[in-house]
Amino acid sequence: MGMVERAEQLLHLEELFTDDHSQHGTVVLIEGAAATGKTSLLQAFAHRAIESGATFLGASASRAERDLPLSAISQLFRDPAFSDTQARQAERLLEDGALTATATATATAHGTGHEFDTVVQVPAPILSRLSTILLELAERGPLVIAIDDVHHADVPSLQFLLYLSRRIGSARIFLVLTECLRPAHPRALLHSDLLHLPGARRLRLRPLSVQGVAALLAEHLGPLAAHRLAPDCHRASGGNPLLVRALIDDRRLSGPARPDCLVFGDEFRQAVLTCLYRSECTTLARGLAALPESASAILLGELVQLDAESVGLTRDVLRATGLVDAGGLRHEAVRAAVLSGMRPDERTALHVRAAELLHSHGASAAVVADRLMAADQARAPWAVTVLRDAAEQALAEGGAEPAIGHLRLAVRECTDEDRRLALRLELARAEWQVDPATAARHLPELIRGLREDRLPAGAAATLAAWTLWLGRVDDALKIMFETPTAPWRSAAETAPQPEIPRWWPAYAYPGVTWRDATPDPFRPMPAVQDGAQPAQPAGASGSAMIEAMLADTLMKGDHDQAVVTAERILADAAPAFRTLAPVAAVAALIYADDMDRAERWCDAIGRDTSRRTPLVTAFVTVLRALIHERRGELDAAARCVRESFGLLPPKGWGVFAGIPLATLINVLTAAGRYEEVEQHLDTPLPEALFHSPLVLPYLDARGRYYLAINRPHAALAEFQACGELMVAWGFDVPGFVPWRTGLARARLVLGDRQEAARLANEQLGDLPDGRHRTRGATLRALAAASGGEERLGRLRAAVKLLEMSGDRLELARALADLGEAYRASGEPHRARTLEQRARSLAEACGAADVGNAVVPPFADADEPGGDQDPDPLTELSEAERRVAALAADGYTNRQIARRLHVTMSTVEQHLTRVYRKLKISRRADLPLTLLLLPSQDSPV
Repeated sequence: MGMVERAEQLLHLEELFTDDHSQHGTVVLIEGAAATGKTSLLQAFAHRAIESGATFLGASASRAERDLPLSAISQLFRDPAFSDTQARQAERLLEDGALTATATATATAHGTGHEFDTVVQVPAPILSRLSTILLELAERGPLVIAIDDVHHADVPSLQFLLYLSRRIGSARIFLVLTECLRPAHPRALLHSDLLHLPGARRLRLRPLSVQGVAALLAEHLGPLAAHRLAPDCHRASGGNPLLVRALIDDRRLSGPARPDCLVFGDEFRQAVLTCLYRSECTTLARGLAALPESASAILLGELVQLDAESVGLTRDVLRATGLVDAGGLRHEAVRAAVLSGMRPDERTALHVRAAELLHSHGASAAVVADRLMAADQARAPWAVTVLRDAAEQALAEGGAEPAIGHLRLAVRECTDEDRRLALRLELARAEWQVDPATAARHLPELIRGLREDRLPAGAAATLAAWTLWLGRVDDALKIMFETPTAPWRSAAETAPQPEIPRWWPAYAYPGVTWRDATPDPFRPMPAVQDGAQPAQPAGASGSAMIEAMLADTLMKGDHDQAVVTAERILADAAPAFRTLAPVAAVAALIYADDMDRAERWCDAIGRDTSRRTPLVTAFVTVLRALIHERRGELDAAARCVRESFGLLPPKGWGVFAGIPLATLINVLTAAGRYEEVEQHLDTPLPEALFHSPLVLPYLDARGRYYLAINRPHAALAEFQACGELMVAWGFDVPGFVPWRTGLARARLVLGDRQEAARLANEQLGDLPDGRHRTRGATLRALAAASGGEERLGRLRAAVKLLEMSGDRLELARALADLGEAYRASGEPHRARTLEQRARSLAEACGAADVGNAVVPPFADADEPGGDQDPDPLTELSEAERRVAALAADGYTNRQIARRLHVTMSTVEQHLTRVYRKLKISRRADLPLTLLLLPSQDSPV
């Protein structure tokens, strides 16, 4: 590691050596926690001493040789600095001393029982002669004797060092020892005797500071990375040089990494284990890893079977090593490393024991459950209950994933079949909030248990709601009316959201004939008189209000009352927002064209993401997509939809998939990314979706797409289907899906201006006041069916409304239409200004060209033509027009050839000439006005 923050200590050693070696002997002990650089400092000093002309004798004590007498100091006498005679003499003395010490140790172990360190095991004559050899060597010049890791030295070696230290006197001997901090009691020979001699010194090494860590990082990773990583690296390592170096190595081995990101790999793991081994703190560290930070010292000692004093001493050592801070193990990577050093069976036993102790000491269910999860066992009688309680707490806090883990273990370990089935229901409920498609795998067993009357009250409502969500209407009918618990009760009374209240089927599947039940759970709420507040039964939470809001939004079109009710639902739900009730309320605000208010509540819902389940988060993200779409922010809307699909795959959305999918199709269509739309149109959807109002935005989006790619007949079919369903279901509210606008556009493309105008006027008559966005878009469609000043007036009104609505894309389209109308009326300057503004807005929205976005204008005979360019379609032959018209309507070359009774080659030749004459390069650029030509299917 170099001498980072060790230069001062090295200089101090050099000063002691320089000042003292010519006058008298000196003893220095370098102390420090494991891996804090003691050996590196000793080696650096040895290098300096040798350069100054001193003789250096070094040895390193080892834990493995702790019971071998004189093993530590025997290394000193192998140095070539000794003469052959001295070396042979020392070898004999060491052999005799080792034999004598072994015999003395054996006798002590069987007889005296005295402390091993205090027993004189090597005869004084042997110690004297060995000392004399070193003293003779010191007469030639300064002598440095270094013993690394002296805490591992055998007792006879310590006795020799003490004997030598008492006799060096004025000899030029500099004795340097290093010792690692450990929780064990200090060795008497070293601390009570040797370090109390005159001239003995202590030198303590501390962990690196943040600046020291930065300097070490800079040596290997460069100054920029060092500056970014130093604070986090210091927090993770505690300034321990070995751990810092390990993090450097892990970063190098991991390949390219973020400049501000640490990598905790195998090098760091090994370094942690090395520190524990050297400091002899492994047992306590394992206990800390198995217990929460809040665990008391008494509980910790009970777990690892250490007394209070030992726990305190070991904590101090671990803190000095950098592995522990005031709260416990300082980093999760340290915890993982500690546990990785255990055998699997050891880890399991440790976690089980920790769970038992925590439970007996009254710890919370969540804390105990975490230890059961780590052990992957829950065999104690109380364990399954603890796991269920912990799962319930986690769900209440938005933690679906932990709850799922707890319940899976509980289901696996539970031995009571009925209780296990109830736990499986709880597991399915938790999994539902992550991915309903995953939770659905439990349905067969749960429905079987329901028929056998083995599930708790309210389970029928829960399972029926889930099957409805997934589009399994037949299963829902059987659950609700063919099980022992029928007629089914309100899921809102017995289970938390997102399970759907009993009235939900009336709105989700209005086309399904629900059988009579008493009381009827599917009858929509009675209409509320104008100005009256919706009735709210006591204790009904938001269930009745949601029903009233849906009735106002989908059936009566009373958007003002829907907004009032939605605000009340949202206010009651704050600040938790853990259910889908506030999501439905925000959706009502969006369909009421109140984007600003909806966005504020979206921000409120999304503020505390830690308490949101993935399901709720996905729905909130889709709400944001809807807001972005209705403001013309196409990229943001697409990003939100894709993010929602990342949170909840399309299959998990069930019948709700139509909403995000419709939004994505709309924004991709507006952006001209038609190939991507085709991919999403292939997304599998539940068949039941097409029997639910949730399909209406999807049908509308498909109609818009078909209009954009010049397939007006296909678009017409989509809009007509949408309108027929809305009328049949009693949900004919333009604020939800303005299907008449789409149908009017399709009619315009097909040349039916009279029907288009009728549809637009009809929709305008159904719109309440304040619906600026929908009214503006409808006026724009009506203007396209008009001519002259009437057209200009309607477009000007549309622009004014759309400016107030905040929908920049629809405003751009209206501006483009208005510019075109002015150009047709002979005002090119005003037209250019409007068209330029339209293009600018379209580019800001990320949209394709908005010119002719509805349909090319139909000029009246009395409208001024100005200096308009001649129609390029007049250059086409009759045969070319017929082929081009069919191609514009979406027919393939093969279909055109079959319909006109010609070869495919003939079709291709005609299209090539059409492209050249119209100066276009692809089929999608064919003008829509080709579809206004008389239909003639005769051969070309």
